[in-house]
Parts: sequence; C-alpha cells; structure tokens
Amino acid sequence: MPILYNQTTINGRLNVVVSNIDAGAGVGQMRILGTLGTVALIPLQKPSGTVSGGILTFSGLPLGSATLISDSVVGADIEDSTGLVVASGLTVGPSSAFDIIMPVTTVLTGQIISLVLATITGE
Repeated sequence: MPILYNQTTINGRLNVVVSNIDAGAGVGQMRILGTLGTVALIPLQKPSGTVSGGILTFSGLPLGSATLISDSVVGADIEDSTGLVVASGLTVGPSSAFDIIMPVTTVLTGQIISLVLATITGE
C-alpha cells in the first residue's frame, strides 16, 4: 500500500522542489527530451512556480525556445541553474493528460516551441 500524505505535507514537498529549481544565481530550465536527445532548453522564471492544492504550476507561461534538433518530444526534466536535475520523468503532450502541455510534439530544428501549461502534481 502506498504512503499517503496530507495536503500540507504535499504542498511542503512541492515548495522544496521550487526552492531547489530556483537555487543558485541563474534561473532553472526545462530540458525537453526527444527520442534522439535534448530537443530544447526552456529557461524558467524566478520564482519558477507556485504551489496550491497539491499542484506546482510553473510561472510565466507560455514559455518558449527554439529547438536544437528535429525529433519527436517524449518527455522533460527540470534542472536548476547549474544543470542539476531536480525532477525527471515528466510527460509531454498536447492535452491535460500530460504534465507539460505542448501543442506540437514533432518538431524541426530551429522551430519555436511553447509550453502552454506545466505542472507537477504532488503525491
């Protein structure tokens, strides 16, 4: 049976995630991953997000960046300003069934991509 946390504890854990992303002098980033490697690096805002109701919602959306390679997007990691991975395994797709909502998930090199909504739901 999985461990269940109350809302206050879940929010506290997610606030630590925000603090870890925002640690350091620079901003954190979202690394958009494809089948061939890194598709794009999207700089996050500082503070990177807010927490309410057990959900971390990233700030300043939509955020965008030019793609580095042509590929199909399959996931995302979130890093602090030094490149240390704070959270990994986020799903990316065109609907609210995904952690990161991107209207287009097959991209060409140099294409501008946008994050429409990005959240992490606490457990």
